[in-house]
Amino acid sequence: MKYHLILFLVFSGLASLACAQNNEYSAVDEIAIRTLIAQYLETRLQDDEQTLRSLLTEDVDQLPSSGNMRSGIDEVAVGVLANSASTGGDRSITIQTIRNIGPSVAIVDGLYDIVNRLDGIDRHYLTSFIVSKESGRWKITAIRNMQPTQ
Repeated sequence: MKYHLILFLVFSGLASLACAQNNEYSAVDEIAIRTLIAQYLETRLQDDEQTLRSLLTEDVDQLPSSGNMRSGIDEVAVGVLANSASTGGDRSITIQTIRNIGPSVAIVDGLYDIVNRLDGIDRHYLTSFIVSKESGRWKITAIRNMQPTQ
């Protein structure tokens, strides 16, 4: 009986360790995620729909600060670029945290600033991205932008 209990404890510990290791991502993943967000901004600046689409999952959705949900790669790609064209401005995202929530999913939180807009009103938002790894490559699967309360 003690033998079974020892085996159970050993295998339980190994299973827990394996699960913990599967939920971690490497420094390479962090660089890839940071690069993904930078590429997202660059595609907006360059009005590059083809490259933008390559950064998004097919089922991507976006809730911009306007509150109008965009669902699917077509709506998000077209909406993002249309918004950039209509408002203009210099966009930047300062990543504050990347939190792994699974072996191939992470939440990226940061500050999203748009200055020198065509309407002259600088905007300072909070942003969150859900990113997932597909076929070894990180992609954006959800975007949330919101106005901070302060």
